[in-house]
Amino acid sequence: MKRFTNLLMAGLAGFVPGLELENTNILGYDDTRQLTDFNRFRAELTVEHEEYPDLIGKLIVDNRNEYTTKPSDMHNTTELYRGFVQYRGSEHFFSVGRQRIPLGVGRIWNPIDVFNPIDVEAIETDEREGTDSIRYEYAFSELSNIDATIAQDQVAIRVKGYLEYADVALIGLWDEDNDLEIIGWELEGELPQTGIELRSEGGYFHHLASGDRFTDYIVGAEYGFPNSLTVLAEYRYSGFAKSDYLGAMASYQPAMLWLFNLLLVTSLNDQSGFIAPSVEYSLGDDMTLSAGAFLYFGSDDDEFGQADDRFYLRWFVHF
Repeated sequence: MKRFTNLLMAGLAGFVPGLELENTNILGYDDTRQLTDFNRFRAELTVEHEEYPDLIGKLIVDNRNEYTTKPSDMHNTTELYRGFVQYRGSEHFFSVGRQRIPLGVGRIWNPIDVFNPIDVEAIETDEREGTDSIRYEYAFSELSNIDATIAQDQVAIRVKGYLEYADVALIGLWDEDNDLEIIGWELEGELPQTGIELRSEGGYFHHLASGDRFTDYIVGAEYGFPNSLTVLAEYRYSGFAKSDYLGAMASYQPAMLWLFNLLLVTSLNDQSGFIAPSVEYSLGDDMTLSAGAFLYFGSDDDEFGQADDRFYLRWFVHF
């Protein structure tokens, strides 16, 4: 028994845990005079082993408080945001657990992502909850690979490689949740000698229940100026909704502590849409304060015209 205990302690001694804490609070207000307060406390535990640096475990847990004034209501929940074990070797990659599936290249929309697509009207578009899944990737070379993802009622297989000027991927997806079969693509590369990055993603969709077939895709471009101004634009066509959209985004950092962003999204069918300006100020190395709004335009019968204008104040701190 003593020998077993010594071996166990020796094995545990090789583990290197790391803990990070952060808190995000978002105060919101809209045209209905409703006030909301959302608070998220996040704990992220990372475990590595000295003898096996390619193996990593991660656990991210959120405690969320949400309060609304109309009607007066408050909810408190504790949820698993991510939790997975990964192996990352020179050729093979395995990941098992609740994880973010990296699918698509769009910045404003990514229609090919059946797991957790971008919500363009969200305050925190980078918050993408994990999917319970198994993911495997094999690298044919430094610039080409194949990966497969299996989740509950969803499967994705992608082959990706670099072809002279661009990364190109072909994707096959099966999505039982939405009764879809999809054959899709990703394309991302730089226009030679211009510094302009071009990207596209989309697919040919087959709705199994109705038999309908349609395409949904985006085409976009991005350019970064020497003065820290970055601009991008994306066009989206949704064959399911038979709608065209145009999105544009600009980001500018005039000084080290300030960051300005502006997002414009409009429907080319009814000319409704919204403008989302925001500004962020760094209060310190681990603390930021930002404010922004979603300002909608269009008539009540239009796609975006029915929404209420929203304003928010976001405070973030990392411990």
